[in-house]
Amino acid sequence: MAINFFTHLLAVSAVSGFFLSSAQATETGPDTSSAPALPAQVVSPFVPSTAPAQGMNTSPPAELSAPPIPAPPLQPAFAPSSPNAVEDRPAVQITAPTNTQISAGMAGQLVEFPFQDGDRFQTGDVLARFQCSQQEATLAHARAEYVKHRGLLDVQTRMKALGQWSVSDLHSAAADLQAANADLKMALAVVAQCTIEAPFNGRVSNLMVHNYQYLSPGTPMLEILDDSALELSMLVSSITLRHLQPGATFQVWIHETDHTYDVKVTRVSGKVDPVSKTVKIYAQLVQPAPDLLPGMTGSAILKN
Repeated sequence: MAINFFTHLLAVSAVSGFFLSSAQATETGPDTSSAPALPAQVVSPFVPSTAPAQGMNTSPPAELSAPPIPAPPLQPAFAPSSPNAVEDRPAVQITAPTNTQISAGMAGQLVEFPFQDGDRFQTGDVLARFQCSQQEATLAHARAEYVKHRGLLDVQTRMKALGQWSVSDLHSAAADLQAANADLKMALAVVAQCTIEAPFNGRVSNLMVHNYQYLSPGTPMLEILDDSALELSMLVSSITLRHLQPGATFQVWIHETDHTYDVKVTRVSGKVDPVSKTVKIYAQLVQPAPDLLPGMTGSAILKN
């Protein structure tokens, strides 16, 4: 009887322990700390998958994706020219080294103004003439005074030779002659301003007045230049000085004529601009070019 009771008690304890373990497992969840790791799903490369499993990462593995293409390096909009560039083309301007502006040297009315813009002239040609009746009369009076005082001095000189002279009279006659000579030179200078002659062979490049116009002293009248020996000027890098010394030759292309001309370096500016590292070069045409005019521009063709 005791044995049966003990057996029954063991059975009840086992059943109670089983239910207690089941309830604890349900409440806390399965223990995965000691559970063995399941193998990852293997996808065969020969059998395409019709539909990815739910929750599965469908992106290709990192080792199978294509490497990123690097972006090309950025280039500057205006790349600096290389010192070994084959060709350089600085801007060129044609100038006339001999040019001047003629202004009125006196107050008066123009009575002769024969040339127009673009006309050619020779040395000594009359460019302008003023009405100078009053100035010419003053000159005539100065000449007469000079002749009179020169005669008085001659008389005093002869009287001195005869021993009948006065020191004061002789000195006074000499001083009067000098004053008359000064007045004569002044009158000649004024009359000389009545006529303006061309100082060189050249061409009229600009007119500022008209014939019969009354002018005051210093009024600009016309501009003239000598286009027989044109000069070309340009700013180049100071590095090119080793190649562009006087006597060096190169070519220039002129925009207005669309032609290329041979030129020769004649001189170099006296200093280099330390900020821009440039220097001014002057050149002349190897052969005369009648189609070129001062003020035309173009490009120099400099080859290393």
